[in-house]
Amino acid sequence: MITVHHLEQSRSHRVLWLLEELEVPYQIKRYQREASMLAPEALKKVHPLGKSPVITDGNQVVAESGAILSYLEGKYDSEQRLTSLDEQARLQANYWLHYAEGSLMPLLVMKLVFGRLGKAPVPWLLRPAGRRWARACRRPGSISSWCRIAR
Repeated sequence: MITVHHLEQSRSHRVLWLLEELEVPYQIKRYQREASMLAPEALKKVHPLGKSPVITDGNQVVAESGAILSYLEGKYDSEQRLTSLDEQARLQANYWLHYAEGSLMPLLVMKLVFGRLGKAPVPWLLRPAGRRWARACRRPGSISSWCRIAR
């Protein structure tokens, strides 16, 4: 049976969705983030990067949500319910799978990080500078505008 190593506030929901669509039995092992928002050390025992999502399928360990989705589709979509026979449709689906992780996610993470610069746990002396930096990132041509264009 597949085990989904689920870290709160991660992209493992994508994996759970696909497993449900494919009607593949699975179990969830939950992990809580530390106060620093990092993954707990216990997750490094599953995969050396200590990141989530990660699945274990027998002896196979697969990390990174895009790689997991490709693995699950290849192994468990025997009826090809989610795999189009049309080459253009397959290319388009593959594009969006990788766009979400490769192009869009770094921008969203930067927006998240910059949005927190003016707040705790940033040291109080640095918060004014953090707020100025966050405001600068909301200006046209900044990360926020890139995120709007990417939608």
